[in-house]
Amino acid sequence: MAIIITDLEGTLTTGSSWRGFRRYFKQNYSTLAYNLFFTRFLVRFPLMKLGLLNRQKTMTAWLQAEISLMQGMPASEVNAMAEWVVFNEMWPKCRQDLLFELEKKRLSGAQIVVVSGAYQPIVEAFARKMDARAIGTGLRYEDGKLEGINLPVNSYQHKVDNIRAFYSDSSIMAAYGDMLSDLPMMEMSEQPVAVYPDPKLRRVAEERGWRIIPASFR
Repeated sequence: MAIIITDLEGTLTTGSSWRGFRRYFKQNYSTLAYNLFFTRFLVRFPLMKLGLLNRQKTMTAWLQAEISLMQGMPASEVNAMAEWVVFNEMWPKCRQDLLFELEKKRLSGAQIVVVSGAYQPIVEAFARKMDARAIGTGLRYEDGKLEGINLPVNSYQHKVDNIRAFYSDSSIMAAYGDMLSDLPMMEMSEQPVAVYPDPKLRRVAEERGWRIIPASFR
């Protein structure tokens, strides 16, 4: 079976898991608790964009701190959050051109796999709408209650490691991504495709003659 892998945020959707989580948590739990968490990172993100902080480490710290807001909650509540985030934030902002392309490939017999650094329940909730499989950042539970995330976060080279763990005997026919952080995942495929890429990934795609969606994107 042909395996096709795709990043989620920025690639399949312009929606954001963190924005969805923010809306959900404020509506259902505590605006104050979320705002206190958020202010801890206000300085970090400008520094990250300037290259003064490591992006991967910063995002790992964010995911750990964000999900700790739901620490101790049962899996059913975490899954409810994930479904809400996908339904209200991520699915409405899908890139319909890419979804249409992937659906044609799925109907032709390919297995679509959504690979993302987002929490596993969110990636699974999105992937179910595509009849796809999901590889995200796993969550850790104890006695059915949320404890935190499994490290390392499913990003950069770790995406490749996790894909190989699940599909060690399969070749990856195509890989879709939108940022330079998706490059290791894209390089493991026979047909890398840059989807509305950021400038850095676009330069790589142009230099290597990779397909870009849409072809006229600037």
